[in-house]
Amino acid sequence: MQFPPLRRRLRAHFEEPNVTPGRQRVYVGKRRLDDGWVMAIVRIDGCTDAEEAMWLGQRIRADVLTHLRFINQDHVPVEAVNIEIGKVEREWAVAVSVTLISLEEAARMMEFLEAYASV
Repeated sequence: MQFPPLRRRLRAHFEEPNVTPGRQRVYVGKRRLDDGWVMAIVRIDGCTDAEEAMWLGQRIRADVLTHLRFINQDHVPVEAVNIEIGKVEREWAVAVSVTLISLEEAARMMEFLEAYASV
């Protein structure tokens, strides 16, 4: 499925000079929160350092916001998409998440994230 107006996929960011090529592993998933909300997540493991992880997180957030603003036909604040980075053993990871009110909304977001993260 094509998700206008997004023209780039996640893998295109891996080709940028800010990213060490070939180390990243991509995971897409969802998690139900205790309060009933659902979080849709894309996580990248294998970043070289905190700067690379944050750079990727900012690009992913911008792409997710573009998608949300298009489907909602409305302004979506930057705060709607969260970025978390952390060190896991000797490498860095970044997770970008969106908290949604229902499983149906999460399923639609997951469809986008899976297409976005695909090669």
